[in-house]
Amino acid sequence: MAIPTSKSGISISRKRWKNYVNDQSANPLRFSKPQSLSELREILEEARRLGLKVKAIGSGHSSSDIAISRDWMIDTHALDNIFDNAQLDLNTPGDNLFFVECGIRIREVNRELEKRGKALINMGAYDGQTIAGVISTSTHGSGITLGAFPDYLRSIFLLAEDGTLHQIERSPGKGISKGPSQIREAGQINFIQDDDYFFSAGVSMGCLGIIYAVVIEVTNKYMLEETRHFSKWSQVKKELQEGKILRDRRHYEVLVSPYFFSGNDHKCLVTERIISHREYKSPLIPRGHRKILPELFVRIVPTFIIDFAIRFLINHFPKIIPSFVQTEITTLTDKGYIDKSYKVLNLGKDNNLAAYATEIALPEKRYLDAVEEIIRIVNKSVDEGRQYLTAPFSLRFVKCSPFYLSMQHGDTDEFVCMIEFPTVSKTIGGLELLARIEDALYRFGGIPHWGQINHVGGQGQSSVEKLYPRFKDWMRIYKILASEGRFENDFTHRCGISHFHDLI
Repeated sequence: MAIPTSKSGISISRKRWKNYVNDQSANPLRFSKPQSLSELREILEEARRLGLKVKAIGSGHSSSDIAISRDWMIDTHALDNIFDNAQLDLNTPGDNLFFVECGIRIREVNRELEKRGKALINMGAYDGQTIAGVISTSTHGSGITLGAFPDYLRSIFLLAEDGTLHQIERSPGKGISKGPSQIREAGQINFIQDDDYFFSAGVSMGCLGIIYAVVIEVTNKYMLEETRHFSKWSQVKKELQEGKILRDRRHYEVLVSPYFFSGNDHKCLVTERIISHREYKSPLIPRGHRKILPELFVRIVPTFIIDFAIRFLINHFPKIIPSFVQTEITTLTDKGYIDKSYKVLNLGKDNNLAAYATEIALPEKRYLDAVEEIIRIVNKSVDEGRQYLTAPFSLRFVKCSPFYLSMQHGDTDEFVCMIEFPTVSKTIGGLELLARIEDALYRFGGIPHWGQINHVGGQGQSSVEKLYPRFKDWMRIYKILASEGRFENDFTHRCGISHFHDLI
């Protein structure tokens, strides 16, 4: 039921919000879709007057409770303007900066950059998320020389709970600007150049304020050549131990079946990508990353039918799951695919299938042991309770990040292995198995992805303070920028982020 406006004239509605796989939902007191910075400020002003908590959301591509609020949820999709770089007071003018509002989707970013002859330096496998969403949760692609999304941040425009717009950059001499930018309707901007503020605000999961706009670094457009081939875990493990394969490829990713197929070995799908200098035109029928028949199948058959069929088979005939997983790997092999960078990196229609996952960042010295532990747990769960992992798990290698609450946090000369273990939505025992694996990987130095299913919090191995060595520095900035606790929710409570407000 729609409610035209609040008493202050803000457009609000009464609706049930749900995420992309409908495993997280909320019926907040108020739901708004502001069209401008002024409306965003009006929402914060009224929320303060009423004592309501606020949470800004994007495309709902998160399976955790990170965006849920009982009070006031703000859909940011209408905040999708592209600003002129001339509005920035830059130290050195350049055309490799892109200045946008928070709600623009990655697919729109890609389209606009292509018009300018530019491209994202790297991206994940999905283009439906908002730019603020991928940055604030440290979403990543792959490549040991390539960081996660926040690593390409150059300026953050953070709207605080009192309505102040902060422009936050690296410390003087490292930031891109001489002074605050000139955004129409922004009024006075509080200009901050401080590394602690910058590395806290970049990955803050909406806790420090609402990321209103960002400036990111981009690059000249480029082509990628991708090959996918079948292999075995014994061979892949040997190559990874040697390390050369990670240095020789811009992107190197592995899908691993946890189920035995030949002796004690496991099927793997290896994906390698390098920059291509060949001229290439996209085919009339886009191939995606698959062989043509499977690609056409997922394009033609409605997603809900595929979801229902897969879930029915898995829940009623669980013994077919190992064969199903092996078939997934075989189907995805491909001799070669060259296209624009963002088209190659985007997984495509598979993103629409109903599945959720847990993803863990593992230090480079421990991830191979973690893989062996995942395989052991999955097979033990099958033997003892017929709980199956319904898809191969993936390994992606990402440069460590300086952002304090990034899962990839660490020395930027090192890398982490992001291990993601997905499962088909609403499968019997799926969530329990993911939790079992997550719990085990803490012992290997694992840190869960904020936007995937996780159980971070408490006082044990999963406590935020133990997982993140710079957590106290992040909390110091949090207490300055979010002293009223306006952006708290159940997520911040379970993580221990908002407990200090109980003492005020």
